[in-house]
Amino acid sequence: MFHPSAAKTGLENPHMIRQPQLSQFPTQAHAFTLIEMLVTILIIGILAAILLPVLANAKKAAQQTYCINNMHEFNLALRMYADDNLNIFIPFVNGSVTYQAGGYYVPPTLAGNNDFSGVSSTAALQNCEQALQNCLLFPYVKNTKIFVCPGDTRVTLTPGNGFAYCTYSKTQNFAGDAYDNYWGMGANCEKDADVDNPVQTFDIVEDTDWRGYNDGTWVVTWDLASSSFTWIDPLAMYHVNANNWGYLDGHVASHAWQDQAAVAAGQQAAKGQQVIGFPAATTGPDYDFVQSGLRFPGWQMAP
Repeated sequence: MFHPSAAKTGLENPHMIRQPQLSQFPTQAHAFTLIEMLVTILIIGILAAILLPVLANAKKAAQQTYCINNMHEFNLALRMYADDNLNIFIPFVNGSVTYQAGGYYVPPTLAGNNDFSGVSSTAALQNCEQALQNCLLFPYVKNTKIFVCPGDTRVTLTPGNGFAYCTYSKTQNFAGDAYDNYWGMGANCEKDADVDNPVQTFDIVEDTDWRGYNDGTWVVTWDLASSSFTWIDPLAMYHVNANNWGYLDGHVASHAWQDQAAVAAGQQAAKGQQVIGFPAATTGPDYDFVQSGLRFPGWQMAP
């Protein structure tokens, strides 16, 4: 049946809706101009320049926190070892065995001339981990990663060219090497009874070596007559210009270095490069910090 409205709309079925016709000439999408693209790239570059250093610093801060936690675990293991051994600290020499690596474990067997030359990265790493598993402290930690700071990248280097695995060493005052009258100290803290002030006495530190492991304790050459010392081992700078120190009471603290010669030497050594002795200051807050913490029987602070 014809509906009157159909005459107006041209539709026989009033319920049908005519679809609108698309334009024969559709509008083209707007394209970026050269100026707009350059401005966008410039903004992205500015944001990247702002954010990348912030992210890098956040990563460094996270690594340092992780490292401090490792050193807490390490210190706890040292304490448990002493508790199980009549309050005697883990020695540098035990009978015919010398714990030359870091001052507390036997060096890896594949180290050769102390650098793993000619050994594959996989074999070198496995050998380092095995040496740590044989350590007297391993039963107390049960994880070789406890001994490694995440900021210590020497493990990524080529064996024989800076590769090493294990960050932490004993400080020379803590049951250290008897070489040259205990590196001039005359005596070391061998047991609890030798320690007057454990809160202010170093026992471990972040260390570095260009060889496959940290060879020996962290040392300076001490002069008893003047209560002063000469720098020998560099200060491992895995956290820009700071490194972490463990104390005999179990706490760990970070020290930010001001002496630029010490910082430069430490950053170079942290990359697996050879550094022995460096022209750091013999006065000032950095020097006083080390002098105050390397305590041993007969120690006294220089006037």
